[in-house]
Amino acid sequence: MEKNLPTYNDIVEGIKLDLNEYMNEDGFTITQASAKILEEEWQDINKDDFIKYSYLLNLALDGIEQNQLSDFLYEKLKFYGNDILKIEGNESNLLKKDFITYQEKLKEQNFDMIETSVNTKSRIDYILNQNK
Repeated sequence: MEKNLPTYNDIVEGIKLDLNEYMNEDGFTITQASAKILEEEWQDINKDDFIKYSYLLNLALDGIEQNQLSDFLYEKLKFYGNDILKIEGNESNLLKKDFITYQEKLKEQNFDMIETSVNTKSRIDYILNQNK
């Protein structure tokens, strides 16, 4: 990983702070807040796959905590799932552990799947593919 990139815990804490701000102060839904975070953090997200997966996973877990999962997060994590489980590095065990927790929560189905617009999904695809 490059120097000056956020750690896994930095990402987790940053997401919680940003979600709190966007939802409680700006009145966004969890889906709107998640998309805004991805849009604002696109440069870091596209520097490293570990960071990309960490953002997607933690946004999904926070959504599930609020009983809502954005379909764009579900679709991306389904697509990247095998890559997440194969990733190596200093903090990969934290990511893998949380991905397994995410998979368990999916099986419980204690959330609503939130359908997003084609425009939102296209924007997220664009953001996540800036380094390709």
